[in-house]
Amino acid sequence: MPTDQQLAAAKAIKAAKAKTAPLAAQKLVVKGIAKPRNIPMVVKPPQGNVVLSATPNTVPVIPADWAKLGVQTGYNPKPAADLNLCVVGPSGEGKTTFESSIPDTMILDLDKAAESIVGTRAMRVAISNYEHYMQVTQKLIDDGKNGKHIVHRVSIDTTDIWVDMIKLRLQTEKGCDDITEFGAQGHGWAMIRERCWSRLRELEEAGYVWSCVGHMITKTETNPVTHKERTVIRDAVFPTFAAKIINSSDFKLTIYCINKEVEKKTKKALPGGRIIEVPCGTEMTSKYYLDSYTTTERQGKGRGAPGMNRKFEIPLLNAWDVFVKNYNVAIEAAKGK
Repeated sequence: MPTDQQLAAAKAIKAAKAKTAPLAAQKLVVKGIAKPRNIPMVVKPPQGNVVLSATPNTVPVIPADWAKLGVQTGYNPKPAADLNLCVVGPSGEGKTTFESSIPDTMILDLDKAAESIVGTRAMRVAISNYEHYMQVTQKLIDDGKNGKHIVHRVSIDTTDIWVDMIKLRLQTEKGCDDITEFGAQGHGWAMIRERCWSRLRELEEAGYVWSCVGHMITKTETNPVTHKERTVIRDAVFPTFAAKIINSSDFKLTIYCINKEVEKKTKKALPGGRIIEVPCGTEMTSKYYLDSYTTTERQGKGRGAPGMNRKFEIPLLNAWDVFVKNYNVAIEAAKGK
């Protein structure tokens, strides 16, 4: 038999439940209108993203029907050979030399600079005019769609001359003196950008990867707040064109040369037979660098290789091999995490 204390406790619990339970008879009066307190809740079916089961440090299992549609998971960066590249730098400081060191490449040489590169691994074709450019790119596209890729990479060298060629062609087609003033709100600039970009996309869809090589120039800008001038480095092509290429690339690489005057020394024998080094004038040394950092002066980009060394010295010959080595080291380190 329960004790009096147990009965009292049970009674108190029952009274508490009665106070908190929904009361069908209770009414909430608002401005004289009685509304029931126990409005039934509508239970909706589960909505939102499908959550795939996964535990820490593992990847989710993708359903077979989604896998057939190409759904993937996990870290799987491109091989270096498949990277789309935007390569920029000052004139004469190693851009075309770097591009010529990439095997399985055809350079569309609008700048007529690739012919002077020593130790090249790439093919080149000197583009003479718009018609020649269209013939070469159309053959690449047609062959690519038929599985006959003569090369894996197509390189445009340089983008600023490419833009000028397309600009002249559009002016002829539209019968105007300056296509950049055609239409309104930058329509002429957009026509140049899209004419170039559409051809690059066709090459990409035909199975090629691409490189766009361009010059950088110095430009004086005025701060609108402080009204102070500063000299910055910018891509030679117009901003929206540069942004289109950079945003679509995997890496934006700035290549430049740093020259330094160093003291030359020669060995001299003293009367006692001791050999010493003595100054004998000066000489210039040049070091070439590849840089994908973003700074206040310029934009860089590096996709797919977290932790990669973003600035390193490159040789004049076979510089591509040094880039590939740094890229692969970063990928292997990332896969081990």
